[in-house]
Amino acid sequence: MKKKILVDIFYLHVAQTGIRTYTESLIEAIEGNGKTGKYDYIVSPSFASIKSSTFFKGKTPKWKNLLFQFLYFFRKIVSLPLLSYWYRSDLVFSPDILSPLWARGTKISVLHDAFFWENPSHYNSVWRRFFLKMLDFSLRKNAHVVTITEHSKKQIQHYLGLPDRSIHVVYPATNIAAKPKAPTSHSLLDSRYFLHVGVMEKRKNLVTLIRAYSYFLKASEEDDFKLVLVGQRGPRKDLDDYDNVLSQIAELGLQEKVVLPGFVSREVLERYYQHAFAYIFPSLNEGFGMPVLEAFSYQLPVIISRQGALMEVGGDAVSCPVDNSPKAFSEEMQRVVEDPTLRKTLIQKGNQRLTRFSGKRFLVDLEACFSKILRA
Repeated sequence: MKKKILVDIFYLHVAQTGIRTYTESLIEAIEGNGKTGKYDYIVSPSFASIKSSTFFKGKTPKWKNLLFQFLYFFRKIVSLPLLSYWYRSDLVFSPDILSPLWARGTKISVLHDAFFWENPSHYNSVWRRFFLKMLDFSLRKNAHVVTITEHSKKQIQHYLGLPDRSIHVVYPATNIAAKPKAPTSHSLLDSRYFLHVGVMEKRKNLVTLIRAYSYFLKASEEDDFKLVLVGQRGPRKDLDDYDNVLSQIAELGLQEKVVLPGFVSREVLERYYQHAFAYIFPSLNEGFGMPVLEAFSYQLPVIISRQGALMEVGGDAVSCPVDNSPKAFSEEMQRVVEDPTLRKTLIQKGNQRLTRFSGKRFLVDLEACFSKILRA
């Protein structure tokens, strides 16, 4: 008889960027495997019901946010443990950091990064203390942690003090497949452009990118390049960097050169990727950096910051500045523009690197981790 894996995707109601992509990639891999796999997966709530629900999506009033927090913690304390017994699960898998406080079978939490400990000011202090106490309690008994890079593993070990055998590294997948430029697909801009996609949080280092772009324009003979920053405001006022981004654009006189489309549909996002000249990811703090793989899938050369997780994921398929200063980034931008051989090499290596993060490989590696844990 197959072992039963209960997968909790309730947080997908509100998840953005990393956790959302990770969870959706997991569900796609599970569904693609059908009923022929080695495990019997129970996904709760159903993926279809979450996709069709809009109650907690978008800009929501405070009472809705509070309601979601109540339902989320109630699920972890009461509902999910009961479901684990109802389904007679052998393992409860939580892609959203927090495992149920008690459950039938082994518990696995996916900790994507160490942001809770590294950036405490980014969270409400009362909420953060409560969440970390819940996390600590949920990891005390019959629990393991899966994380997404060796870089994250080291950080999590440092803050949680868990033994090495309790933390497992499984590289995730991108849920965006490589797509060739369709003959009918036209660029949304009339010029070449550098692209960045992501929520406009301070840790994304977008002010540095804008300064780097300004240096690039002054130093390069290529003045037709624009900079496209796709993404919405940060989720909280103290995390948000949108106003600083606007201020820097105005200060440098780049209002006609920097494009801010905001949040866009998947179709529009794909067009931005398909017609970009290069992708730039200057973030100072990432647990993984899914946009690097997304850019690989669209055959783009990629420039990243000198940040542990990004360098691990990108390997030798990315261009990296000597430091994270605007001048250093601008020099990499100029190198990528002026050296077609470098661009071709980066794209080829990106294609090769992408195979390490396929959905099929993700599920195979994750199930190997499940088997190892269940055997122990």
